[in-house]
Amino acid sequence: MTLTAERTESVLLRLRKQDTPTGVSSSTIELLTKQTGLSKTEVIHFALRQLADRYLPKYELDDGPLTPAQHAAIRSASPVSNLPEERITRRLF
Repeated sequence: MTLTAERTESVLLRLRKQDTPTGVSSSTIELLTKQTGLSKTEVIHFALRQLADRYLPKYELDDGPLTPAQHAAIRSASPVSNLPEERITRRLF
């Protein structure tokens, strides 16, 4: 039985000669590997994961705000709609 690793996409990363606001130098990568105990590849993956977590949505985007008709449908379907108005202390919308 032979084991073969599934090939994944790769990307070439060219490091900067010195650190910039959008790039890092090889010395910074080396310092990060020593500080964290991670490999160069793991440091890069970790940084990209943090960037993705910060900027990419964590949920599927919806259709936006509810329409007045949708609000009315929710109100009419809700059992709260049978309560007297004075019993309602706070509304969601």
